Amino acid sequence: MTVKRTRSPAPSNNAAEAFDELRKEVSLLHAAIEGLTAAKDKLPDYSPTLRKIEARLDNIDQHVESIRDKPAMRLTPLTLAAESHEASRAYGAEDRKSVGEARAELARSLGRVEGMIKQRRSTHEQDWWVTWAGTGGLLLGAFLTLVSIAAWT
Repeated sequence: MTVKRTRSPAPSNNAAEAFDELRKEVSLLHAAIEGLTAAKDKLPDYSPTLRKIEARLDNIDQHVESIRDKPAMRLTPLTLAAESHEASRAYGAEDRKSVGEARAELARSLGRVEGMIKQRRSTHEQDWWVTWAGTGGLLLGAFLTLVSIAAWT
């Protein structure tokens, strides 16, 4: 509560007037203090709400502390990048090894397949030569038989 005081005319030397002025000011101050006290009594009590807020803040502090203790929270972008790089190198080496082993196994398998194909070709060629040799021998034998029959006759 604000009370505006007006300026009074120049003070007089009369002591009674000075005491009257002092009495008025004291009564104004007394009224102002009573008004402030009454206004304070009308204010709601925020203590329970403030206790609830304090309890929630304590819970939040505990939760933040538990998060701060996790190993992932200690990682910096630099350490994450370094660990990612190391992991990619390790997996890349494993992949290269696996690809090399697969390539060697494929080469061995292709060598076996080529050997089977060559063996089949040589078997087929042998069969072809045996067939022609047999046919040639049969024809030569028939020819010689005819020649010997003709010579005997």
